[in-house]
Amino acid sequence: MNTYLIIGAGPGIGLASAQKFAAQGYKVVSAARSGKRLNEAIGSLRETGAKVVFEEVDASNSAAVEKLIQKYRDDLKVVHYNAGVLHYDANGSLQAAPVDSITVESLSNEMTVNLTSALVAVKAAEDAFGKRGGSILLTGGGFGVEPNADFINISVAKAGIRAATKALFEPLRAQNIHLATVTVSTLVSAYSDKSKEIAEKFWSLHNQSDSSAWEWESVVV
Repeated sequence: MNTYLIIGAGPGIGLASAQKFAAQGYKVVSAARSGKRLNEAIGSLRETGAKVVFEEVDASNSAAVEKLIQKYRDDLKVVHYNAGVLHYDANGSLQAAPVDSITVESLSNEMTVNLTSALVAVKAAEDAFGKRGGSILLTGGGFGVEPNADFINISVAKAGIRAATKALFEPLRAQNIHLATVTVSTLVSAYSDKSKEIAEKFWSLHNQSDSSAWEWESVVV
């Protein structure tokens, strides 16, 4: 059974994507810092007959991300890096995080989650896939195209995600590895129709069977 591994599994894009790949017959490995918010969703997926495994991993630990990918290398078909740091207030509204409001430690930690571990995942997946090939999917963001000073860390990171995807697309295609990103230019709430739309985009990118027609980016607004 082919395995779909998502790093940064949550109740929004992560859950919707896991549901989509599970429905297509993939074993799902959902990785996050904590499974508390996913217990019910994982249980409901298992009730449909899907094979779902939860793995605890902190994306701020790049070595742990690499180790997780290597653990599932034998039947790994898709690695999806979905981890990212955004700040919300007590009411759940997106909170600005300009550079002068956050500590040096926080800047460094968030950049590891938002970008460094994503590149580690690309490298580890390339090694794991070997000659059989596979798909590496990265969750991008509109701030990577239109950066905002109030969201500087995620802006820089998502620009890096987009640049890395575009730069590495052709070298990896030559190895039968499809590297692609969905640039999400809208806020996405948990259990929403928008999250399902994005999941469909990820599936469509992975499901492009003719490598000559592969795309490196899809955009959701």
